[in-house]
Formats: sequence, C-alpha cells, structure tokens
Amino acid sequence: MSRVVFEYKINSITDHTETIRELHLELTNQPEFNFKAGQFVMLHVPVPDGGKALLRAYSIASSDQDKKKFSLLFKSVETGKATEYVWALKGDEILKFTGPFGKVFFQEPPTEQIIFLNTGSGLSQHMCFLLSKMNQYPNLKYKLFFGIRSEKDIYFQAQLDELKSKLPHFEYSYVLSRPSDSWTGKKGYVQNHLSGIDYKNIPTTFYLCGNGAMIKDVKHQLLEIDGLDKTKVWSEACD
Repeated sequence: MSRVVFEYKINSITDHTETIRELHLELTNQPEFNFKAGQFVMLHVPVPDGGKALLRAYSIASSDQDKKKFSLLFKSVETGKATEYVWALKGDEILKFTGPFGKVFFQEPPTEQIIFLNTGSGLSQHMCFLLSKMNQYPNLKYKLFFGIRSEKDIYFQAQLDELKSKLPHFEYSYVLSRPSDSWTGKKGYVQNHLSGIDYKNIPTTFYLCGNGAMIKDVKHQLLEIDGLDKTKVWSEACD
C-alpha cells in the first residue's frame, strides 16, 4: 500500500533564533490532514541527483483541530541535509510529507497535574498538546520546563505568555545550561529541577521531548528511584 503524500505550501517562515526556524504550512493537494496531538510527520528532503528523497521526522507544533494547516519547528544541525534544505527555503515552495506517525498522545482522562520537560525543538510536541487541549482542559496544573543553552536561544516567549493568559494554572520556565552572569532564572538542565515539583502528592503525568540524555536521566529518576507508574511518563527523543 502506497502512503498518501501530502503537499504543503509555505505560507510564511519565522526565524526565532539563529538555529530555530518555523515553517507555517498549508495543505494544497488533499481535502484535509488528520492527526492527533503529539504526532509527527516525515518531511521528504529532495536529493540533488533526483534519487530517493531522504525522510526526516518533525513533530507538529500547532493545534490538531486545524485540518488544513500546521506549523513545524526545525533546529539546525551542522552538515545536516534537512537543515541545508530547510534553511535554503524562501517561502511559497511546496513541501512533501507523509504521516502522521507516533503514538505519544495526551493521556485522557488527564491527571490533575501535567509536567512538560523539553529541550531544543522538543517544544513542538508540547505546544501541540497545549494548543489542542487547552479549551477542553483549561483548569489542569500545567508546568513546562524548556531547556536551552543561553539567552540568545530563548524563543516562543510570546506564545507561552499567551497560554499563560488563557490557562489559570499554566507556568513555564526556561532552564539555561550556559547562561550569562545576569541571568536570574533557572540554570543547569531541566532534569535538575524535578526536586522542585510536587509530583508525589499530586496525580501527575510527565511528557518528555528532546535530547535522549535528558529523557534517560528523567526516566531513571521518576521510574527507578521514585517508582512512578510507567503509564505516567511519556517520552519521544528528538536529538
């Protein structure tokens, strides 16, 4: 069975930082694209000799209620073929995707507290969860910890502030591994800040998305040391 190839036109491009680019895309060749919050698509990256396209996975960063448009976040990778392709785009191009893929869904009925731990472009999946579920579950205690290197890597602050204005119990923190001396926020790695969260007395579900080392550390703490039920810890690595 051949998979349907979905063609999306680039409506706009946003460069959030030197290494994070967002594409806002609109479906052109099918009536709609259905996915569940948390899923990803495969971008078909053309190769110069016209051979078989390279496939690269990207989590959708927008609400699953929009069947015609989605946005994707890309983190540049040195010498990466997909990076080369995506950073050469100017807008209006047509990109090809297959999907949706992935089985990390928002668990329903949800627990009282939801903790998101992400690094780099792993924020995509968690934005998708929040944007897709905020109207249905506005009163959950949402906490998001976003691991990046330094102040120049901060992005999506306006979008996170907007969520904060709409969700009464939403909190977010940037966690900087290489901050300047003037940084007064959280430092180190997201996994260093688990001890500041009360997840032993409040029913909590964890969602982890980002580098594999962070996920491994957090799972070790939550599952092996704290003995949390593994159905309360969901992860997807995107190194």
